[in-house]
Amino acid sequence: MSDYYRFYWMCPYYRANEKKTVRCEGGRIALPGAAAAEEYFRTYCSDLNGWRRCTVARAITRHYEGMEEE
Repeated sequence: MSDYYRFYWMCPYYRANEKKTVRCEGGRIALPGAAAAEEYFRTYCSDLNGWRRCTVARAITRHYEGMEEE
């Protein structure tokens, strides 16, 4: 699989994707195989609430919540 355009990206920090890689506000996640990448993206990036379990998304959310408190 070379791209993941059929996914509906639910993570609010998503920016772009390419072969075995997703780019988000937190950086770039690249996985070694297409099957691993598809499973990760489906679980954490394109699941309605899965992105809330992603450690990168959680760190970004905490950062923004901290900015609101200041």
